[in-house]
Formats: sequence, C-alpha cells, structure tokens
Amino acid sequence: MEAWIADALERLRSDVAAANIGGNVEGLLARHIIGDDLRLQIRWGVDCDEVWLQRSYDPSSLPSVAALGYTVAHRPEPRFTSAMEEGVQRATARDPSMAGHGAALHDPAVLIGLALAARELHPTKPQYLAWCGQVVKGLGQGTAVRLDPMLAYAAWVCDTDIGHPSLDVNAPLNYCAALDWWLDQDPNRAHANPEQRRALRASLVERALSETVGRRTAHQASLLWRSVRAAVSEETATILRSHLTVAHALEQFESCLRRWRWDDLDLKNPVRWLIRSEREVQDILWVILRSLYKDLEDEDTLPKFGHSTYRADLGIPSLGLLIEVKFARSAAEFKAIEKQVLEDIVPYLRSPERYREVLVFVYDDSCSVQEHATTRQALCSVRGVADVLIVSRPSHLPAFAERHGWEQRMANGSK
Repeated sequence: MEAWIADALERLRSDVAAANIGGNVEGLLARHIIGDDLRLQIRWGVDCDEVWLQRSYDPSSLPSVAALGYTVAHRPEPRFTSAMEEGVQRATARDPSMAGHGAALHDPAVLIGLALAARELHPTKPQYLAWCGQVVKGLGQGTAVRLDPMLAYAAWVCDTDIGHPSLDVNAPLNYCAALDWWLDQDPNRAHANPEQRRALRASLVERALSETVGRRTAHQASLLWRSVRAAVSEETATILRSHLTVAHALEQFESCLRRWRWDDLDLKNPVRWLIRSEREVQDILWVILRSLYKDLEDEDTLPKFGHSTYRADLGIPSLGLLIEVKFARSAAEFKAIEKQVLEDIVPYLRSPERYREVLVFVYDDSCSVQEHATTRQALCSVRGVADVLIVSRPSHLPAFAERHGWEQRMANGSK
C-alpha cells in the first residue's frame, strides 16, 4: 500500500514539475495551491521575471495578464504591477458574455490569475475586481450539475457570492480534490465537519490508487497531490495519537536510564539520583511524556466512586488514556500489584468520555524478572487495560539495602 501511494504521489509530482516554467499559468496555479510545501521537492521557477516581461508578455493576452497576477500576488514589484494593470485594463474592456466555452476565461488557471490581479489593484481601481466578479457570476449561472470548487474559489477572491460546491464524495476525482482544497480556504471550513472531511479524503486516496493519476494538468495534479498527502499525514497522526505511541516511548525507559546519574563516591561532588517510590517513577514518566503530550495530567482526580475518591497517576485526555504507576520492592509485591490494578480499573474508567483505557507501568526495584511475564499476561487480559510495561532497576543503581545505608550516612553528614 505504501509503495502504491508513493508511486501515485510521484506521478502527480511529475505532472506538476512539467509546468514549472516561468510565466506558465498552470504551474503558477499549482504553486498557488501547494505553496512552499517542501515535501513536493520542487524548486519553483514559475514567477515572471524581467526577461519574460520583455520577451513574452502580451497585455492583450489573458493568460499573460493572469501570469503577472500570480507573480504580483506572490511577490509585489512596481514594474510588474504597472504592466499587469495595462493588461487588466484591456481585459475588463471586453464583454465576457461573448466568450465561448473554449475561451481563456473558462480556464481556471487564467480566471483565478485575473482575479488575483484585480484584487491587487482593488485599492485604487475597484472596478476591475467588480468586472471579475461579474465574470464569475456569469460562469456560475451556466453550471448544470455541480458548482466547480475552482470557480467558487475565484468568487471568494472576488468577494462575490455564487453559492457553495456540493459535498459529494462520489463526484469525479478532480472535483473532489478541488473541493478538499476549497474547504481549506477560510471561511469555508465550516461547510464540512471532521467526519465528512475524513470520508472525502478516504475516497480520494482509494480512487487515486485505482485510477490513472498521471498526465493531468499541473493544477489538477497539485490538488490531488495535496489531498492524498494530507490524507496520509492524517492517518499517520491518528496512529501517533494512540496508546501505542505512549507504550513505545516508555519501552525505552530502561535504555534511557543508562544516563541516570549514580556517581562513584571517589568523585569530589558525586551526583546520585534516587528512585525510591512510585512518586519518583511518576516524575520520570512526566518528563518523558510532557514533551509529547501537552495535555498530560498529573494526579488527575477522578469522579467519586461510592465512598472513595480516586486519583490517577498520569492521564492523557486526548488519548483517553490513564497511566497507573506501580513500584515493586520484591518479587512478592507483584501479586499485590495485580490485585490493586483489578480493584482500581472499574472506578478509573467510569467516565469513558474522558478516559477509556489504562496503561500499567511497573518499576521493578528488585529486578525479579521471573515475575514479569506472569503479571503482564494476567493484567493484559483485563478489559480496559491497554498495555502493561514492566522495567527493572538498572545495574548501576544499587539494591535497596545498599542505597539505604548510603542515605543514612548522607543524612549523618558523611559519604
């Protein structure tokens, strides 16, 4: 599946790259749609420059004027603006109703470029944008089935209301890709809820893999590329927003403790970081997870259950996940930990709108590795337990008896 998506994206990228030529309106609209997304891996060269202005610009040609519209909207420059105004003035002297279906005004790349040009000139010459608005309205009246999202975007640029495109996931692929882009232009986001957007993008990806996506115009390829790319990113984000990511991060706990400080006493100022209780393990997990989840809660108070009040060690509301931390000082304590989790799981998950699963994290200070599999297997079978992670004290941290003796000596003022 990943190879198919990568192949489809590459073919679409090739179609966009083919129009990456200075003054090419298809390439200019593609850049306008995608922007400076570095994932496309195209170094844009579509803007009009001095050489193009001298050799290729024709103020009587609508595509030429549209090309300057994209360029000036992207990077204003007085000389280009002056040349663009001459072209817009000529364009607006025409009667748009005389343009047949093969005329340049029916090309989205030309129409949007002209609208952008007129918008740039609007502060001093508002009549140009008004003319473009009338053109868009006229084209919209000829729509038989669905309003083209590209035409709706042109209307938005012109500050003209011609209605909204239909949210139809079964519409042609190019229409759906254009619709997905149009929905991302403010204030259009309100026209589709998250579920509708996911359905639209799922349909786009499915058909992009089943239909021939190559050999499209540059702006059509750019629309489809950004939609497929966004859908892939959303799917990745969904995977990242799960207990699996938390488990993966915490699975590195033991290897991370390789840098946990427990200096030899022959150093002048030895540093020794103690891990003596659940609270200290909880603090370490907070440091690890807070950089990943901004909504991480510390000792979140849960709804009262009967006569008892419960506090979860850590919670991530965006994942619906609680993290219960346990500290095992001996092999015998694993049995008690199993009972504690079984007793707590029901009251912990009484508010599924906030928390739906529990991840159990056990720090084994006794290094009783022979108990780990039994406890993990038992707790993983409990409904509501998402995962169980059991880690052992690193070897460079001494056992409790030795640590306790050192702590007493430190309390008495000696090493």
